[in-house]
Amino acid sequence: MEIDEWEKLYSESFSNISGLLKNINGVFVAYNSNVDAIKHIREHEVKRLINLLGCRNVQQRILDYPRDIKDPVDFMARLIIAMRDGKAAEVPTYTTDLHDWLMDNLVFDKARIGGQAGIISNLLASLDVKDVITYVPWLSREQAEYFVDKPNLKYPVVEDGTLILKSPKDAYEPEQKAKINWIIEFSKGTKVDCSGDVFSVPRDNRLIVSSRPKWLRIDMPNYLYEHLPELSKGIDGAILAGYQMIKENYDDGSDCHNYVEKAVNVIEKLKETNPKMRIHVEFTSIQNKVIRKAILTEIVSRHVTSLGLDTVEVANALNVLGYEEIAYAVMEKDEKSIISLYEGAVKLLCELDLERVHIHSLGFYICVASKDYPLDVESHRQSLLFASTLAAAQASLGDINNMEDASAGLQVPVYDQGYEDLKQLEKYLVRRSICSAKDFEDGCIHASTHNLIIVPSKVVKEPVATVGIGDTISAGAFVAILAKINENL
Repeated sequence: MEIDEWEKLYSESFSNISGLLKNINGVFVAYNSNVDAIKHIREHEVKRLINLLGCRNVQQRILDYPRDIKDPVDFMARLIIAMRDGKAAEVPTYTTDLHDWLMDNLVFDKARIGGQAGIISNLLASLDVKDVITYVPWLSREQAEYFVDKPNLKYPVVEDGTLILKSPKDAYEPEQKAKINWIIEFSKGTKVDCSGDVFSVPRDNRLIVSSRPKWLRIDMPNYLYEHLPELSKGIDGAILAGYQMIKENYDDGSDCHNYVEKAVNVIEKLKETNPKMRIHVEFTSIQNKVIRKAILTEIVSRHVTSLGLDTVEVANALNVLGYEEIAYAVMEKDEKSIISLYEGAVKLLCELDLERVHIHSLGFYICVASKDYPLDVESHRQSLLFASTLAAAQASLGDINNMEDASAGLQVPVYDQGYEDLKQLEKYLVRRSICSAKDFEDGCIHASTHNLIIVPSKVVKEPVATVGIGDTISAGAFVAILAKINENL
């Protein structure tokens, strides 16, 4: 299809899906939510911080490539790496000292809800999805204030042995401390100079400094856990995120396997009264390879139905699963990388025994689904186009407060480079007899072992914000799928 035909299909898909969201009975969203302190950093601020910390110190730490941030020099090194590569990164810090230093030396522009589960919960509630049930193990008063004030957004509590759904603003723990992440956004073209090592940032992106205090646990109290079968009766699906916060070892002697087991138990408890429940896991950047592999092979594999990832996350996942060659090819960023993304998606689908894998890359989405997936490829394509419209609206406006805001994404044009990138994949698929050129035209392909859905996406060239775009894409596609499945029941 030509780009103008894709634009027409976008409009039709958005209209169709937005009218079907009422078919959803409810969605459970967990675990990670926090307050994001957002700062758009500029050239003079980068220069000032480099001078403050010492350029030689920063350069040496860049070579060391810190996996977590222990001090301001670690922070500056990882920021420069992210700016140099133009890639999003999320790096943990286990100390609150960095927050104090950033407040003294940078100061944030604004604060908003953060964390995959927090962003997704607010989005779905704003789209008027019925009964968005959010759960975060560390709900503080500050955190609760950043959830949207909507009657369909609910938080599960147990009172006198009875499960009750309340507004998050009425359910927080008074003594709970706030979890605050820093989001450092940077713009394409920003110049960085460290002792003559000069470069321009190749792409808008951000560094996330993820706060991981010692009390942080991906967990659920037994009194709530026992009520999960009751809660799951009223929902169609669950979106789970935040597993990257699991640590390899804890001070109390427990380790990652203890918390992986708890995570699996929650999934199994949710499916106890609803075994066909669709469960989506939103992946993210995970530095620790032990944790990354445990999440994929012990939580995702066999227990969930759907996985969402971006390009970097695909490479990371493939790497720990033993597909190093494909992982390397994905990160090459040449004209063949889209082929490696497709091959990687198929590997993840089969290796992890999933129903679908959804990859969102700049300019296009690739989704592979099992042959027995309960949704035809055309409906799946509509879901992806709906998600891309939401992402464009989020990037244009900075936030989506209602369906009218969401529709603003339709005004964003299909990204021409993404449209061109898909032609490389077309040549590969046709050459391998996976599909014909005619089959490729509409993005819906029936391969022998799986179905493939590919769409060119809408991209905002000068986004108001980049935080949460991937979460918006995955959550939008997932709820659209739930709505389409329910339409056919």
